[in-house]
Amino acid sequence: MKWSFKRDIFSFVMIVISIIIAFYFYPNLPDTVATHFNTDGLPDRYSSKIVLLELGVGVPVLLYLLLTFIPFIDPFRKKIEKNYNIFLLFRDLAIAFMVFMMILNIISAKEGIFRSDLFGIGFGLLFILMGNYLPKLPRNFFFGIRSPWTLASDVVWYRTHRISGGLFVIGGLLIIILTLLKIKLFVSLIVVLTPLIVFTAFVYPYSLYRKLQKEEKQNKPDL
Repeated sequence: MKWSFKRDIFSFVMIVISIIIAFYFYPNLPDTVATHFNTDGLPDRYSSKIVLLELGVGVPVLLYLLLTFIPFIDPFRKKIEKNYNIFLLFRDLAIAFMVFMMILNIISAKEGIFRSDLFGIGFGLLFILMGNYLPKLPRNFFFGIRSPWTLASDVVWYRTHRISGGLFVIGGLLIIILTLLKIKLFVSLIVVLTPLIVFTAFVYPYSLYRKLQKEEKQNKPDL
């Protein structure tokens, strides 16, 4: 598992794009801009435009550093080595989404209202892309569905991520559909994400872990 410039070109391009965006929009934004919005999409917190742009550049850089090098100290490093490219793919998706969020925040700051329609579509696409690669994600402590039961067993990790991959795709599609149907973003996220998180992070891995434990006890010979 070695660092490679060629493999990280996409991340570098995303970071450079965020820097270009920051320099381009800095003169065109007012000194104080909306940086937080309520559930109705209306601004309820304001900050300096420098804060908005610094976060837009800083978060992708931080994600790059964390998600590129933290696998090197992961206790499951040997498992990650075989599928390190999949891990980096999730890193690239996270960075690209943060650059998208930077653009969305600038648009929302200029218009004075949060563009929940753009967020819903972007967030839904993120879930669809993540869902396609979740089954290939190696067991690790920093990315994926990390519950006590998935971290304790390769079988539970693999099966949970295999099922969750399909559910993430369905969840992403539902978020996009509800967004296009003009359903409030807050409602859409609650309706889709709550059962998805509860099932994938708790119900399924816990029940599978308990089932495997019972089977292990039944198959253990009496001494």
